[in-house]
Amino acid sequence: MDARLQPLLNREPAWLRPGGPMEDVVVASRVRLARNVEHLAFPAQMSSEQADDLVAAAADAFRVWGGDGLILEPRSLSVADANFVVERSMATRDLMQAERPTLIYWGADGQEGVMVNEEDHFRIQGLAPGMDLESAFTHAKDLEQHLRKSFRFAVSDRYGFLTSCPSNTGSGMRASLMLHLPALARAKVPLEKVKHTARRASLAVRGVHGEGSRALGFFYQISNQRTLGQSTSDQLQAVAEFGREVCAFEQRTRQNFQQVEALKNLLMDDLGRALEIVQAQPALTTAQALEALSILRLGALLQFTDSLGFACTPERLLGLCFQLQPGHLQAFAGREMSPEQRDIARAQTIRRQLGFPN
Repeated sequence: MDARLQPLLNREPAWLRPGGPMEDVVVASRVRLARNVEHLAFPAQMSSEQADDLVAAAADAFRVWGGDGLILEPRSLSVADANFVVERSMATRDLMQAERPTLIYWGADGQEGVMVNEEDHFRIQGLAPGMDLESAFTHAKDLEQHLRKSFRFAVSDRYGFLTSCPSNTGSGMRASLMLHLPALARAKVPLEKVKHTARRASLAVRGVHGEGSRALGFFYQISNQRTLGQSTSDQLQAVAEFGREVCAFEQRTRQNFQQVEALKNLLMDDLGRALEIVQAQPALTTAQALEALSILRLGALLQFTDSLGFACTPERLLGLCFQLQPGHLQAFAGREMSPEQRDIARAQTIRRQLGFPN
C-alpha cells in the first residue's frame, strides 16, 4: 500500500464516526462544490500541459491550506489503492480512471477534500457524520474560499458558476445524504415510493458510491439535481427535509417489525440465516457480506439479535460494512488479491472481527 495512505488504515473515516444526528438511518452528509478557473478550457478539452499546470498550482494552494493534508496523484496509485481511495469517499472512479493529469487533496481531519481535473477543474467536498449538511457545507465552503485566493472562478451574472455539465451550472452544488434503509428495502414497495417521490422533487437516488454505483447492503444516496435558479440554502433545505421524511418512513417501517408478529418472525428467520452466512460461509462476495451485515445491523437496532446469542453494536456492524470492500481488504492484507482471494479473506475477516472461529 502507498505509504501516504497507510495512516488512514487504522483510523475510522471522520464521516463514519458515531454520534451524528439521526445516525441510525443517515450514515453521512456530503456537500460538493463544482468550480472552474476563468478562461481555462474544461478538463475534457484541456491539453496535457494545461492540466499539469493546474495540478501544480493546486498542489501549492493545498500546501498553504493544510500542511498535514494528503496530496495524491491518482496516476501513482495501484488499482487496489485506487479502490481504497474511492471507498473512503476521497475521490470518484471517474477521477481515478481519467487519462489526463489529476490530483486529490484530502484534509488531515478527513472532513474536506478536493478532486482536481475530474469533470470540472475543482470538485470541492465537505463531509460530516449523520444528518449534518450544514457542517458539510461549511467544510466545503471554507476550502473554496481558500482556493479563491489563488484562482478566479468562472461565473456568469445570469447563470452563476459555469460548469462542464449544464446540470451543475448555477450554485454548482450537490448536497447528498448516505442512508441505510434495510427496513424499506425489505418492504420493496415503500422503497419504490421513496424513489418516485425523490424524482418528483428533483432529487436523485443512487448507490453507495454515487452515480453509476449499485445500492449494495441497502445503502443509498439522495442528492439534489437542481442547481440553477435556487440558492444554496434552499437546495440544502430541500435535501434535508426529504432526508428527514425518509428517516421517519424507515423508522416507522422498522417499528412494524416490532409490532407485527408475522413480520417479526420473518425478520428473525432472515437474521438467523444472515448469522449462519457470516459464521460458516468459506467465501463471501461484497454484495453477500454487506447484505448479511445490513440485516444484522437492522436486528441490532431493533434489539432482536440478543435472542440469537449475537451481541454486536450497530456502529461496529456499520464500520465493518466499509472495511470489507475490495480496496480496504487488500490494504489490510498488504497485497493485491484476485476476486476469489478477496472473497475468502472477506469471510475470514468477518469471522475474526465478530469473534467467530475461522
